[in-house]
Amino acid sequence: MTGYASASRSYVAVADANDVMRDLSPWVERIGPLGRELSALDATGINDTAGRTAAGREVAQEFALSGRWDDTPGIGPDAALSGIVGRAVTVHYGPAGNAPGQRRVAGKFVCLSYRITSKAGEPVRFEARFRQDGPAALGVW
Repeated sequence: MTGYASASRSYVAVADANDVMRDLSPWVERIGPLGRELSALDATGINDTAGRTAAGREVAQEFALSGRWDDTPGIGPDAALSGIVGRAVTVHYGPAGNAPGQRRVAGKFVCLSYRITSKAGEPVRFEARFRQDGPAALGVW
């Protein structure tokens, strides 16, 4: 899965097991891809001289969050992500932050996995994968 490195001012929030939105921006180093995607339908008619395409249903996207792990109770990625595997939760993403007028992607996503990894001499890291559950909204804060 490809992704985009989060800018230092990006905003990422995920609802925890109690449906409380948790700002994970300080820990997330990578998110992606996340936006909107539609399926393509062949709309070519019998008299058309070239293929024609119509927009179909919204595709259920998958995206990943990854970054530095922190298990401080009540904050950080472990507190937010450890209790939501298998659940549909709200996700808000602002690639340029969450100031009024900035782009926002929001929707319900099922958390498919939450994993913790480490190597000797390196920081502990996490990765969580999500799959879209219903329409995603591309709007502004």
